[in-house]
Amino acid sequence: MDASDNREAAFLAKITASTTHEIRNVLAIVKESAGLIGDMLHAFAERGSLNSERLLRTVGRIDTQVARGANIVSNLNRFAHSLDNALDSIDLADEVEQIAFLCERFARQGGHQVQVQSEDPGLMVETNSLRLHMTLFTAVECCFERMPEPGTVTMHAARWGDAPSVEFVADIGGRVAGGAPTGVASWSRLEELVAGLGGSVEAPEAECRFRVTLAVAGAG
Repeated sequence: MDASDNREAAFLAKITASTTHEIRNVLAIVKESAGLIGDMLHAFAERGSLNSERLLRTVGRIDTQVARGANIVSNLNRFAHSLDNALDSIDLADEVEQIAFLCERFARQGGHQVQVQSEDPGLMVETNSLRLHMTLFTAVECCFERMPEPGTVTMHAARWGDAPSVEFVADIGGRVAGGAPTGVASWSRLEELVAGLGGSVEAPEAECRFRVTLAVAGAG
């Protein structure tokens, strides 16, 4: 196994561990809520009275977590399918939404949020799906490294000239975070990943705002 294989395996392990942690959280909340319902039913059997409002609220909590769990599993399944083919035709807007979801837990650990701006539909890229995941995820990590306090990373998929691109902005308190992203530890890895996809990355010198531009589908 060469270095690139190790890097991809490490990324798969990182995402899978994070996602399964979220699933465990869902199951823990469902278990807690089921126990609460059991307690309420036991109290009803003893006293003949039931707090229906509390019961419905607890059932609603279970419904919410079941929906959340289904969404997590659906995204994990989609992520697993990034290994299916060496090349895929990918809608970049859908990909950005997927990366935002996969970054949620990592963002929360730093008190951050990741959001997607309204994107252009139909921005197709023909590339390796797993490596595109790695590239965009690493770009978000670069933003996190430039955010010493809680803030928001915004991703915007759009056309830059004739090419599909994703702009990344790290915002703290309504202002773009200071400091060029080129100075963070993850930047060299991002440059390597972008180059491996035949793309480019541009960043200003004074603030954490940069653009990853990818090759046009079918070009070359």
